[in-house]
Amino acid sequence: MSKYPGSLHNHSHFSNQTLRDCINTVESLMDLAVELGHECVALTDHETISGYIKAEKYYKKIKEKNPDFKLIRGNEIYLTRNGLTAKNYDRTKDRYFHFILLAKDLEGYKQICQLSTRAWQRSYMSRRQRRRPTYYQDLKDIVKPNQGHLIASSACLGSQLDKFLLQYMDTDDVDYYVTAKKWCQYIVDIFGEGNFYLELQPSNSKEQVFVNKCLLMIAEDLGLPYIITTDSHYGRPEDAPIHEAFLNAQDGDREVKSFYATTYMMKDEEIRSFFPYLSEQQIEAAYASIREIKDKCEDFSILKPLKIPSLPWRKFNYMAPEDLPYYINLMPALDKFVHSHYASDNVLVAALIDGIIKHPDLQNKEAYAALNECLEMTWESSQVNNAQWSAYFLNLQKIIDECWNAGTLVMPARGSGMGFVLLYALDIIQINCLREKTRTYPWRLTDSIAS
Repeated sequence: MSKYPGSLHNHSHFSNQTLRDCINTVESLMDLAVELGHECVALTDHETISGYIKAEKYYKKIKEKNPDFKLIRGNEIYLTRNGLTAKNYDRTKDRYFHFILLAKDLEGYKQICQLSTRAWQRSYMSRRQRRRPTYYQDLKDIVKPNQGHLIASSACLGSQLDKFLLQYMDTDDVDYYVTAKKWCQYIVDIFGEGNFYLELQPSNSKEQVFVNKCLLMIAEDLGLPYIITTDSHYGRPEDAPIHEAFLNAQDGDREVKSFYATTYMMKDEEIRSFFPYLSEQQIEAAYASIREIKDKCEDFSILKPLKIPSLPWRKFNYMAPEDLPYYINLMPALDKFVHSHYASDNVLVAALIDGIIKHPDLQNKEAYAALNECLEMTWESSQVNNAQWSAYFLNLQKIIDECWNAGTLVMPARGSGMGFVLLYALDIIQINCLREKTRTYPWRLTDSIAS
């Protein structure tokens, strides 16, 4: 008997963009999944992928001690009819149906980005909420021509599939069950064989139990795989009152006790306790499907190195080589820039010396020490961030020049740059912080640009 491998439908605080929804953080979600012995966890926030970067950075730390654990990046989208807008929305007919997407690889991530972009571009406000509809046509345009990079699952009771099944429950009209099966076949046609999973969820509610049993029948009728997910909005069952208070702190009272009663991360025994109507074989089939998805989803990175472009910089009269030792003796850190293989570092040397010559108030021991400190910080930050801040400074110098040339008023200093005397030498700011009575600090600038 195997243990529950992990939920593939979970939320973090990034789902709170529209309404208060979740008290999990990205970090706490992964920490708890590891603590519970789960093999994987999926991040599927409500129509946002804003948590991906934070999740990937923390995932790297998790992997150091848990190499077999896997984070899967996904999205819970709102699937609607084609052409839905604020103007033609009909509250008696239209719904924002929930639907889960999981990225198998980098191409799948790009498809999620494309779908999310379309949804946000057509977003609108309705009843104090920002609606971000994804059309079925979007799936056909983006996913169907290049199948095999996204996995889809049917989501919760708020899904189109579950809606058909709940109508079947309410009316006993078998046509709704037939329609539900046809809908599944339609989704398989879009995503491709083996890329669509039915989603059972743990709950003792009459509606969820009925839907779960119907999903099992559909799985057998159509040969579709199914999984068990927890749709986690908080971590542990004892966190339910905190979650309820969090939701009710915005926009008045909300019914949360029954709807969110089981939307937390669960241990294996808890999962099993909600499915007395499943055989051991059916439980194992659901667990096997989760592991199958885990294996299908690759580890990939969306982090990219910082790239600083190069503008047409000022023209400087380079010092003769025999004159450089004089300035290197005054500012030893300058030697690193002189011998750097990056052009921006070399040009910064000429720019700084040019600035010192133009500013008599920088031609003293205190100023040289302060400039040397700025150079050390610039060099260290460039190494750590794998980006040449010398190019950033030279770009900014040129931008300020163009502002003056255009007749624009340029303020004497800006934010954390006030404490970085190198910027004064480059004419980016017009205040020499060494002459001011109020102390300002150079490290504030390197901290701000690095972040």
